Amino acid sequence: MAELALFDLDNTLLDRAGAFRRWTNDFVERNGYPEDAVETILDLDEDGYKRRPQFFADLRAAFSLTPSVEELQASYDERYPSFFRVEESTVESLRRLRSLGWKVGVVTNGAPTQWNKLNATKLTGEVDAVCISAELDIWKPDPGIFEEAARRCGVSLDGWMVGDSASADIVGGHNVGLRTIWMHRGQSWDEQLPPPTAIAESIAEAVDHILSF
Repeated sequence: MAELALFDLDNTLLDRAGAFRRWTNDFVERNGYPEDAVETILDLDEDGYKRRPQFFADLRAAFSLTPSVEELQASYDERYPSFFRVEESTVESLRRLRSLGWKVGVVTNGAPTQWNKLNATKLTGEVDAVCISAELDIWKPDPGIFEEAARRCGVSLDGWMVGDSASADIVGGHNVGLRTIWMHRGQSWDEQLPPPTAIAESIAEAVDHILSF
């Protein structure tokens, strides 16, 4: 029976923080703002957890921008995916799993524009299924999104969840019986939460944990 490995997208398979900083640098340069505007925008972003309409409303107010929130977001949605990069070791690790018979899925909270990141980095062809919360109206840590990912992969919900969010990925995965790997990003685990099965700083390291378990 095929085994299942599910991965978050932002700051797991893809370096969302790096891509956003590149977009921010480009935005600041194109608009002729001083360099310290970069940190202002990064603060407004709240590491991606602020919903985009609110982010662009705050950005518009902070810099007295003329375009509407909708126009700012449309420009962002068009340009932002081009700033994403995928590590070759990440692609190799996904291929390694699939070559051994594993089913690989992406489970991500976000808008349908998450597809643009997957397509821009050509990750779409490296996985068996993609579940995007806004398309399903189910958001991690709701069990339903993990169940749907397993269904789309054609296997039972038995395997691993890898991600950087303690609540959405690790607790969510734990609650549906998945083993979990936390992408720590230099942070410390909250000991009040159920611990992950393993901790990693790269997809290659996470896949090593999965295959050695």
